[in-house]
Amino acid sequence: MRPDTLLGLVNLTVPRKPDRGPTIYPDPLARPAAAAQALGLRRVETSQLGGLRELHRTVVELVDALLAGRSLARSAARLTELARPSNAVVRIEVDEDRGLGSRLEWTDPTPVSALARRVASELGELDAGRLRRCERPACNLVFYDTTRSGTRRWHAESPCGARERQRRYRESARPG
Repeated sequence: MRPDTLLGLVNLTVPRKPDRGPTIYPDPLARPAAAAQALGLRRVETSQLGGLRELHRTVVELVDALLAGRSLARSAARLTELARPSNAVVRIEVDEDRGLGSRLEWTDPTPVSALARRVASELGELDAGRLRRCERPACNLVFYDTTRSGTRRWHAESPCGARERQRRYRESARPG
């Protein structure tokens, strides 16, 4: 499982093009339409923006604590609270071969509870040791390392990997 919801929330307000001058980045949680687009939701009401901001802060705090090796208890408890309104029903399904299967069907009363539930589910299934922050000093994006060796250093090869190698080469080539 890839932690797409988790990464989307934690990186929501991180600039995507650092080192490119004084670019003003609009707050994606300032307006309902922008929030819906940024979070991949169909619709967001103005009254839900506060809850979405709180969820964003909680996820950022949780990931920062996870990466720094600090206690996760407070952030994890808050995420659990935000996900609490979600409910699941187990559906028993019969296939053509008369076999039985089951499926959880979720009901989420708000976008906040839906996103919080998905983040909690992703956190429960991911290898926390593969969650990393990009090593390029100008970049602050968090990524999930899916390489076999688990040694990925940048959120993406382009631009961060290439620019970091270029910076190091230029530093080593300087006289003095």
